[in-house]
Amino acid sequence: MKKQYYIIIIVFATFSFVSCKKDFLDVKNIPADMPIDMMYKTYDYAQDVVWRAYSFLPDGYGWMDMEAATDDAYHTNVSNRSHTFNSGVWNQFNNPEGVWNNYFDGIYQANLHLKHRGEVDLSYLANGIKNNDSTTYKRAVTNLRLMEGECYFLKAFFYFELVKRYGGVPIIDSALDYNDPAKWKGLKRNSVDECFKYIVSLCNKAAVIIPDSVRTSSITTWYESGRATNGAIKALKARALLYAASPLFKDAGSTFTWVDAAAAANDVIKMNVYSLDGTYANLFGATNSTSTEAIFFRRFGDQNWFEFNNFPISFEKSNGNSVTPSQNFVDEFEVKTGTTAAPFDWNNTTHAANPYTGRDPRLAATVIYNGVTFNGTTIQTYVGGNSGQPKLNAAKTGYYFAKYVNPGINLVTGTKAKHQWLYFRYAEVLLNYTEAMYNAYGANADPLGYGMTALQALNRVRARTSVAMPARTDLTQDLIMHERRVELGFEGHRYWDVRRWKKGIYFRQPLNRIEITLNGSSYTYVVKKLEDRVYDDKMNWYPIPQSEIITTGWAQNTGW
Repeated sequence: MKKQYYIIIIVFATFSFVSCKKDFLDVKNIPADMPIDMMYKTYDYAQDVVWRAYSFLPDGYGWMDMEAATDDAYHTNVSNRSHTFNSGVWNQFNNPEGVWNNYFDGIYQANLHLKHRGEVDLSYLANGIKNNDSTTYKRAVTNLRLMEGECYFLKAFFYFELVKRYGGVPIIDSALDYNDPAKWKGLKRNSVDECFKYIVSLCNKAAVIIPDSVRTSSITTWYESGRATNGAIKALKARALLYAASPLFKDAGSTFTWVDAAAAANDVIKMNVYSLDGTYANLFGATNSTSTEAIFFRRFGDQNWFEFNNFPISFEKSNGNSVTPSQNFVDEFEVKTGTTAAPFDWNNTTHAANPYTGRDPRLAATVIYNGVTFNGTTIQTYVGGNSGQPKLNAAKTGYYFAKYVNPGINLVTGTKAKHQWLYFRYAEVLLNYTEAMYNAYGANADPLGYGMTALQALNRVRARTSVAMPARTDLTQDLIMHERRVELGFEGHRYWDVRRWKKGIYFRQPLNRIEITLNGSSYTYVVKKLEDRVYDDKMNWYPIPQSEIITTGWAQNTGW
């Protein structure tokens, strides 16, 4: 019976993985009658176990609706799970973002490969060498070694996703089947500090196995785009240590410091492999994976469902299942005047009269606002406009979402485009470095000779060619928080940043919208409250699923 289970899970992987990664990894069908021992001895099928592990990486597009569970957005569909979070009615019995099973399944899949990798039989390749051409055999040997590093990386990724939600979780080094409850009984729940140390150790092991040269060497040209690289491993470590040094995790017992986090971010920077893309919008289009800024990404092939959800409602077939930016978020973008910039202020009559003039260029790359031309259409979000209230399914905030939405797609004819989700990009590394260096050494110090201060790193991000925001002359934690919000908006950071900073007050504030009225040829703008929200500090952590509490007898996270 156990053999059948293993085969079923791998065969299932074949169909699920191919469907979402058509152009990524070539997953092969595994015969249903293949004995489990033969599966692990066969190189191609053993490789598929690793491809299956990749399939458990988070779906950034599928997670986008959770941006509406932050102060940055509202979801137009009243049945969307984000409203459950915003009303405060989620708990250990009902967590619409419960990913516990997914990531432990991913860990299990990686552990399966690590357990059996020594059983892979390459003799048929060695015996098949002709005319002294051992290329295929040598490639298989190298690939097996690299896949070991990939499994360490994937385990580190999955553990980080768990720890940032639940705190301490059990560290599992063996191929323990998550779906067998009997194996969980008596399993220890490790501490937050132990988990972060384990994540770092996995990253360190992976980085030794997967060198940076895997991207460029003529020997590894077969190493598919989208697989783990040395830069991806180091970027994951840098992000994990940023979290580990942050207030939420320090209070939970993490022994890592801002000094550690700064060093890890510097390890990515000093690779001299990545650089800021001159055009900010390039990072969210069909070719973003080729950007000099892209570090690690997931490919989804040709699709258009994201556009059907998020196109302004004036477009035929747009379904209004939209993530819509809030006025809270839009107000965060500064107003630039020549060589100076100032926070946007509704009490400033110049700002209030023309609220979208002279704003930080990242606003236009992230938000569709009244008067913007999108896919050949002027978008009208004023009351009675082609995309405004009270039109059915129109944005209630007065804004639509632009980042990652491909404006060239035709919803009527159903055209599609390639989509890649960036897990790590260089600007985030610079901002991670900024925050860690600032908290470790201040705004203008570089005592270890990394070559860049916190302030200089932040100003590099602001100086991107297409952004060109005036340089700051000083730095505070609030300004760092601001820069992360506008640079990384709707990329899966705000939801976790607010938690790790222990700044839940932001999620308790009313969510605001804009009401625009057309009067002849001019507009009036009034900021109004869209809704109140519920956020208790216990929500900085997710509750452990009650089913796991019953199985293991662990203590539940505080407050749940």
